[in-house]
Amino acid sequence: MATDHRSSRPWYCIESLVDDYRFVADNGGDLRMLRALKILRAIIVNAGIIAVTLYALVATGADATIVATTGLLTLGLYNGVEVADYAALAQAFAEVKAEQDSEDS
Repeated sequence: MATDHRSSRPWYCIESLVDDYRFVADNGGDLRMLRALKILRAIIVNAGIIAVTLYALVATGADATIVATTGLLTLGLYNGVEVADYAALAQAFAEVKAEQDSEDS
């Protein structure tokens, strides 16, 4: 029996994302692998943004104020989206695990 977890979800979890991840898990998807891929993607993108920012500052001698501000804003925006996405994935993972544990009992 499916349980409605919407009322117990934290305010910072986006409902539609959690539902999408639960759909993936219910249809045989591996949330642990998805979590690992999301972390790897975040590391690669962050390293890329930092590398491009440092290249612009050091190698090309770009204006430090503009490049640093743009780099920091980009990192902040990207990581904000990633945190929201990761929180939804973690919530879906917890709900699926709780549901499996209750079915096993």
